[in-house]
Amino acid sequence: MTALLFMHREMLRPEFPFKFIRHQGHSFRQPLHTHDYVQIAYVVRGVCSHHFNGRLLTASKGDMFVIPPSVEHRLETFEDKTFDLVLLDFLPLLLDERLKPLSQSLYERLTGEGGDAGQAAEGMQSWVHIPMNKQPLVEQLLQDIQDEFEHKEEGYQLSIRLNLAKLLLLLERERRKAARQPSGPAAVRPHQRQFEEIVRFVHENYDQDISLEEGAGMAGMAPTYFSHSFKKETGLSFIEFVHEVRIERAKELIRQQSRTMTDICYEVGFRHLSHFIRTFKKRTGLTPTAYRKMVCKIVK
Repeated sequence: MTALLFMHREMLRPEFPFKFIRHQGHSFRQPLHTHDYVQIAYVVRGVCSHHFNGRLLTASKGDMFVIPPSVEHRLETFEDKTFDLVLLDFLPLLLDERLKPLSQSLYERLTGEGGDAGQAAEGMQSWVHIPMNKQPLVEQLLQDIQDEFEHKEEGYQLSIRLNLAKLLLLLERERRKAARQPSGPAAVRPHQRQFEEIVRFVHENYDQDISLEEGAGMAGMAPTYFSHSFKKETGLSFIEFVHEVRIERAKELIRQQSRTMTDICYEVGFRHLSHFIRTFKKRTGLTPTAYRKMVCKIVK
């Protein structure tokens, strides 16, 4: 039997009990463990498995889950699958009274109050899929939190608290929305499953040529109908969505400051540098070079 690892709150700084962790790459495996603080996990890209309170779950882009104190869990990636996973570790006291107005049930889940943690985890709907139109908001909040945590400029603690409260509010609203929906096959929108698979495919293959016709073929639809339905579901046309995924990945690579723009252009799936520059500026308001200069100033 595998020994259960316990992670204590002393791993967090007493004066500001919060930690931001980002795992990226091809290989990640946690030991089975518990902790006496709260952890929020969000899958930015890719797929991973989550051993959670005796269950084995598969998580993919847009999945967010809350691990309360004393609940056994372990995260693990699939072999040769790229991933981007964010973990937020914190004590509820970090948010003080900001937490209680969100809902009493959320407060109890995060603090471990109101009963046995294992039983609470079973029925608390702590696993929520963030819809595609809300994922950019979640990911921007996480990026802001990461920047504040890493640079620690004056006021960073307040900024992290506010962004964390926003994240929890969004999570709670999506949880309530999911709870209001009827269960069973009839509750699933007609094309929801096809689009979720297509979205996952784009995030795992953005560096390849992906056409509207290929997306339509995966959904079993005519291209025109597919384009209309995809935009209705996500708020973006299929090609816009592919570009969005590629530009977000390009921004990550630019922030690493270890590749040329030409290398980044091809690595994220563009075949012409001029097209990459035009698309990047259209979606961010800056050319890739201007974005890199801005990032360098922030880091300095």
